[in-house]
Amino acid sequence: MSVASVQAPHLAELCSSLGRSSLSVSSSLSDLVGSPFEISADNVLTIEDLRVQMGSCFTCGVSWAEDHVSLDCSECGGYGLERPCPLCDGSCGSTWKRDFTMSHASGKARWQGSCPSHPISHPPAMVLPTIVTPAAVPPTCGATRNQFLAQELCARLEKLSTQT
Repeated sequence: MSVASVQAPHLAELCSSLGRSSLSVSSSLSDLVGSPFEISADNVLTIEDLRVQMGSCFTCGVSWAEDHVSLDCSECGGYGLERPCPLCDGSCGSTWKRDFTMSHASGKARWQGSCPSHPISHPPAMVLPTIVTPAAVPPTCGATRNQFLAQELCARLEKLSTQT
């Protein structure tokens, strides 16, 4: 069984701990035993536990894997692991899958899939996220077009804030 540590010590704790101890970059593993860097069993998750956590909403805690959602949570977005196509409200019959990484990172529901009713000039291997260009939405769908504009602006702001 594999284990992964999911909690790292805070930088301030590391710096203050280094100042108080005789550990250096060249310290051996035996020097680390009993040091503040030692990992306790409370801070370690199995891969199975990590999968369960990734399949759950970080904001409200419900389990998407069990089709639980919170309707007022932006990370859940009202759906579990799958949802009908958000571009045409499911009229095309395609099902989109949750993008766990982006949903957790942004705190908002993010989806991967494609809509045959709204062809976009992307290579076939590329996965289309929910955030699409407004040009892909017909001008007759004013509300949908505005929603995509808002999503695109949010995505750009998130990208800028992570780069700064």
